[in-house]
Amino acid sequence: MTSRAALVAASLATLLALGACSSGDESAGGFSGGGGAPLSCPVPVGPMAIAIGGRSNEPEPSLPGPVQQAAITVVSGASEQNVQPKFTVVNVDGRPSVAGSDTYRTDAGNAIAAQDDQNAFLSGLGSAIPTLRAQTPEADTLGALTLAGRSVQGSRPGTVVLVDSGLSTVAPLDFRQPGLLAAPVADTVAFLRDNRALPTLTGATVVLAGIGDVAAPQPALDTAQRASLVALWKGIAEASGAACVAVVDEPRSGEAPSDAPPVTPVDLPPPPKITPGQASVLPDDGSVGFQPDTADFRDVAAARGVLTPFADFLKQSPARKIALTGTSARAGTDQSQVELSTRRAEAVKGLLVDLGAKPDQITTTGVGSRFPGYVNDQGPGGRQLPGPASTNRKVIVDPTG
Repeated sequence: MTSRAALVAASLATLLALGACSSGDESAGGFSGGGGAPLSCPVPVGPMAIAIGGRSNEPEPSLPGPVQQAAITVVSGASEQNVQPKFTVVNVDGRPSVAGSDTYRTDAGNAIAAQDDQNAFLSGLGSAIPTLRAQTPEADTLGALTLAGRSVQGSRPGTVVLVDSGLSTVAPLDFRQPGLLAAPVADTVAFLRDNRALPTLTGATVVLAGIGDVAAPQPALDTAQRASLVALWKGIAEASGAACVAVVDEPRSGEAPSDAPPVTPVDLPPPPKITPGQASVLPDDGSVGFQPDTADFRDVAAARGVLTPFADFLKQSPARKIALTGTSARAGTDQSQVELSTRRAEAVKGLLVDLGAKPDQITTTGVGSRFPGYVNDQGPGGRQLPGPASTNRKVIVDPTG
């Protein structure tokens, strides 16, 4: 452990331990006493683990109001139920670690003294969080969630809090891999399950905060990209056995810590641009992508928005024609790939016709995974890689007249 890491761990242990020996009604140290919209999940009176980091590419560490309120619920309930919940803080960086932990205890003989102990403990927690700093380059958010999940397993249900942008840059969940951010949640979850990389969150309440909130030099996510990222982390938590998953919408903002090791920025794909009269590609994303193994658009309204300019272009002249070519990932038989990619090209045609284009202006074909530019989407043992697989799923638009 580096000297700074040792210092942070020591400060966490000291600050968290204040609840056992201090009194007063202070709420300093970055703990304002909660606030914000209430969580959509019940918070059990049991162990709580908070995975958070002072790392590059996202705002400095702090606890959103609903997360503070969850901690208050645990501590106040502990006094009422005479239990001693353990609080653990996990540092999110390229090699996540437990930065500190302590058990909340009180021997107060009356309600006022018990409240003093609660305030002191929570003040210590609030003071400790801003001191966190990453020790290792990159960000293993999945690994941090795994450590947090292990920290709350026991006889009483616990709460796992993840306060992070969610843009992990360490395998097996490395968003630097092209196509991963747009991949269907089910595909990515299946990939993690097949690789035994899902965390253990059995019976826990999971709180996700700050997902998609970034700081320079990481480019900002648009609304659809953030929604995809939130859906993925929620899907991971549910597949890992969480009893309930709450998403905190309170935004995190501000600059990243200046004294943290680097994290490689994740390149974000630009929104698809349909240029009438020019070859274009409709990628497998939230705007014009399809539900897994179907020809159903993920978001029909978004797809209409993308395709409307091209439909308008076709409507301007009956002589204008296009060819739609569907492609797919390499899954199943060649025949099934061709059939699925054909149906997806037909779905695009159907939407263009619905927008006013003439059916005889559009031809369709499907080629499955046999096309120029195919990216290998098969990992060890033939397991599908969600990022490359998403890249291979598209509909190519070519003007033919």
